[in-house]
Amino acid sequence: MRKLNTAAQSLSRACHWAVATRGRRRWFIRVALVVFLFPLFLQWALAYILGSDARLLPPELLKAKNLLVVTAHPDDECLFFSPSILGVLDRNKNIKGGLVVMSTGNNYGLGELRKTELLGSCAALGMDTTRCVALDHPDLQDDPKVWWDENKIKPILKEYIEKWNIDAASTRIITFDDGGVSGHINHRAVSSAVNQYVAENEKAPASYMVVSVALPRKYTFLLDLPFTALSFLWRILAAVFFPSSSVDPKYSSRALVSNTWHRYTMTRRAFASHGSQYTWDRHLYMIISRYVWFNDLQRIAVTTEPKS
Repeated sequence: MRKLNTAAQSLSRACHWAVATRGRRRWFIRVALVVFLFPLFLQWALAYILGSDARLLPPELLKAKNLLVVTAHPDDECLFFSPSILGVLDRNKNIKGGLVVMSTGNNYGLGELRKTELLGSCAALGMDTTRCVALDHPDLQDDPKVWWDENKIKPILKEYIEKWNIDAASTRIITFDDGGVSGHINHRAVSSAVNQYVAENEKAPASYMVVSVALPRKYTFLLDLPFTALSFLWRILAAVFFPSSSVDPKYSSRALVSNTWHRYTMTRRAFASHGSQYTWDRHLYMIISRYVWFNDLQRIAVTTEPKS
């Protein structure tokens, strides 16, 4: 009899364990669905419904007449900047896009090929290919160990602003922040030079930087979007309940731009032009990198201190 009771208790415990396990599994599946589906929903809302709201894409960017993107190497424009480029150009066909790349990316001797590839990328992104240049300055060669001299970059920036008849009132610049997105030393030098140019020139165009994030957040597909959106929460809520095309200029300090599916496919076509760089890991990058799906931007602060 005692053996029967023990067996019954064991069976009962096994049944309870099985029921509890099924319950935990159901909760796990529900949580997993929320974790996966919420970022997709948020991306859709930002890309298709809320993306033109002035609190998320400031009129300072959206209504500019010229957009000048400043990068370090061919392919930077589609690996890191495409949501920003397309988010601005695709919403306003009157904007002229320009791209100045400070080097040909000749670290492996492919500089001339990469210059040609860049033109295909610009065309795919809807940028004027006559305003799409990769420079070959002897002191600004692709090298992950060399910090470029900002005093070599700033005159080039000034040259192309003047050459393309870009005026501060109608132009916006987009470049790297001090993290360089990938941490590449050339990217960071470009950021430093643009920041210095803006600080030293009262009439410099308003300039924005794509914000860098820590490595674990870079390759999380859209899972990082809710974390990024937290700092824009009140802006998103305001866009939902009080849509607006014009807000106080003080809110132009930041932007959050998401790719639609169409703009994502444009990004992929742009990068496909960079055939020399299309290795297996870059195939993966074009899926899991947050930078091909959305950008958050920070405006470069303008100094108000008098020049000595």
